[in-house]
Amino acid sequence: MSQSPNKLEKINKITSTHSNLFKRIFKELNFIIKGRREIMYSDIINLIIREGYRGEIYNEIILWCNYNIRQGKYIVVIEQIKL
Repeated sequence: MSQSPNKLEKINKITSTHSNLFKRIFKELNFIIKGRREIMYSDIINLIIREGYRGEIYNEIILWCNYNIRQGKYIVVIEQIKL
């Protein structure tokens, strides 16, 4: 299954367009994890699903997380996300 160039562009631009939402998600995850381990892309997906967040912005974040997981990246590197 190939993705259209438009969707791939969205995946690459997700970090610059959703920084406030990422800050809130990281704050929630840090509160839950309490520094016991690093935040993983699957943690972001699980938080969005568990809390019932809906909308295009959350779908884009889930797509971005899945893309990174498929690339073999499991741990979120904060420097990659331009907060």
